[in-house]
Amino acid sequence: MKVMAAKPKKVETEVIVHQVSDVVLTKMNSKNSMEIYVRSGRKLLGTLILGRGSVEWKPEGHSVNTFKKGWRQFAAMLDNEIKG
Repeated sequence: MKVMAAKPKKVETEVIVHQVSDVVLTKMNSKNSMEIYVRSGRKLLGTLILGRGSVEWKPEGHSVNTFKKGWRQFAAMLDNEIKG
């Protein structure tokens, strides 16, 4: 008798995108920024805020763990992460 392997379960993922056509980031410390709400399903994981002078990550429910870097610092951090 031949035993067949169980089929893997399907995981359904919903992606909702609101595409911005134009973002103007004018001055450092201005209120012109782009906020990206990062979700897993319906659960909000955090907010990514892109401004002219910095990038900021605010995890949902953990305001103490807010992460903010200038763009050069952020790029250096990504380079270090890629290089391992």
